[in-house]
Amino acid sequence: MTESPSCIRCVCLVVEHEDQLLLVQAHHRNKYYFPGGKIDDGESQIQALQREIKEELNVKLNEDEIEFLGQVVGPAYPQKDQFTELNCYRTTGQYDWNQIEPKHEITDIKWIDKNETSLIAPAVIQWIEQRRTQQVSIQFVPYDHTLYDTVEDIEVASSDRKFTKTPMDNIELAKTDDERYPTLIYNAQQQCVGFFTLHRGEGVAPYTDNPHAIFFRSFSIDVNERGHGYAKATIKQLPQYIHGHFSDINEVYLTVNDDNERAQQLYEQCDYQYVGESTAEGRPVYIMKREI
Repeated sequence: MTESPSCIRCVCLVVEHEDQLLLVQAHHRNKYYFPGGKIDDGESQIQALQREIKEELNVKLNEDEIEFLGQVVGPAYPQKDQFTELNCYRTTGQYDWNQIEPKHEITDIKWIDKNETSLIAPAVIQWIEQRRTQQVSIQFVPYDHTLYDTVEDIEVASSDRKFTKTPMDNIELAKTDDERYPTLIYNAQQQCVGFFTLHRGEGVAPYTDNPHAIFFRSFSIDVNERGHGYAKATIKQLPQYIHGHFSDINEVYLTVNDDNERAQQLYEQCDYQYVGESTAEGRPVYIMKREI
């Protein structure tokens, strides 16, 4: 009788931004994988994760900021005829992942698009496929005064606050501008996970002469809710929402920082086209539009 292949129990940290994952590479390995590693005897999964991430990335994870995402079993790498059980976690802590320097046996760390499967270890590909089968369900709710406390509770990343107005800023501006339409994003559990504003008239005028266009601005996903696909789901669902609530609108415009390649790729995947350049909050931006 053939023996069943052995399974290596591991923990890993999933850092996700739109359609990209932060992955690492070690000595003598061609493919990239999640930071993390084997669970030692006597360790809890959380303890193993904290140890591995400290060793590999020199990042100290706080236990109260660690959340379990799920488990996936896939082919081990680089081991032959073995499987790895990945116990996947994320952190709600705020870290500048672009400034992380790899440590220990790690030789490289980089953002990799989920579609670049030739660069990605098999178990990570298994995780990507598993996540894609999980339907992301969201709902848009127009703001009214009864939702003030909900908006106040949305936590915006400090990096986002540098370049865009906060949800609370938008609520205040909408009080004196009836062309602004603040909107909340809810998940399937009826939790508010994000926010955006639709701005017609003077809001979109700097970018087009079309009186039937609207501007999508101040889009943010709560820092504690990132990595669940809410951003992409919002962009995909937006045209249908606009069509249902603004029947005269036939184009939506937005701007994206010129150095934010990941966001540009996300919008392009959702049929937005580059139409020009401008500045916003003192920074150069690309103007993009989509027909509805």
